[in-house]
Amino acid sequence: MLIAGAGGHAQEIKDELERQNPSLLFEFFDDADYKDNSPLKSYPLIQDLSSLSFRFQYNPSFALGVGRPEYREKFINNFEANEGKYFPVHSETAQISNSAEGLFDAMAFSFVGPNTKIGKAVLINTRANVHHEAEIGDFTEIGPGALILGQVKIGKKCRVGAGAVLLPGVHIGDFVVVGAGAVVTKNVEDNQTIIGVPAAPIK
Repeated sequence: MLIAGAGGHAQEIKDELERQNPSLLFEFFDDADYKDNSPLKSYPLIQDLSSLSFRFQYNPSFALGVGRPEYREKFINNFEANEGKYFPVHSETAQISNSAEGLFDAMAFSFVGPNTKIGKAVLINTRANVHHEAEIGDFTEIGPGALILGQVKIGKKCRVGAGAVLLPGVHIGDFVVVGAGAVVTKNVEDNQTIIGVPAAPIK
């Protein structure tokens, strides 16, 4: 299995996939070299995009080992252009409703409720909760322990910080950053960074 990225989140993705299938063989793709203290240094590291077309001929699957929306989008676009196929990672402890729609990653102890619509390559991190009829745009990152309540709508390429709470029915625009622990009580326009309780834009 090829994992895009070679940092901390890539380690978590590897561990999750390894628990599900101990016989998997891993390799990683990253622009940068492994850090000196990286526990991944014993695994092959690919750094040349041009080699991916050949690699994907015999195994097109790849997982995303990065969290930031811009990196998730970059890897998806580059790898799919070379005939790769995104493999969504769902932890065995994640609870995902049968009526949830989308191709997304759901980490340990996350929850995705009924009639939710989750965009392409969204990351729902550890213990994050996405409740009924919520909608999340492509490549958005939902941080650990975040609480997305019913009928919330979140745009594309947003970052929702750890422990943030989005109250029912709130609409969040595209490219929004919600600070860790923020409580969002009203709609937020595109390209805003909001923090605090209740959450307000940084001026």
